[in-house]
Amino acid sequence: MGVRMTKHVLPSTDTESELASIARMLTHIRDSARALDAQAVEYCVEMALHAVADEIRHRHEFVITGAGLDTSTRRLQ
Repeated sequence: MGVRMTKHVLPSTDTESELASIARMLTHIRDSARALDAQAVEYCVEMALHAVADEIRHRHEFVITGAGLDTSTRRLQ
């Protein structure tokens, strides 16, 4: 008896939803660690939260690049 880990390929919206759920969970854990003054735990969870944010950002950039949209900023004159 135990938990069996499997790798599933999810559609984009499911993946984004899952990543958002992970971010919410990590935010709660970070806030709990902060309230307990567990600085090492808070730091590690904060790094994990940054990694999830980077993953979400990377996926959005990939979708935009794949769609051929120009994301560069332009200087107004």
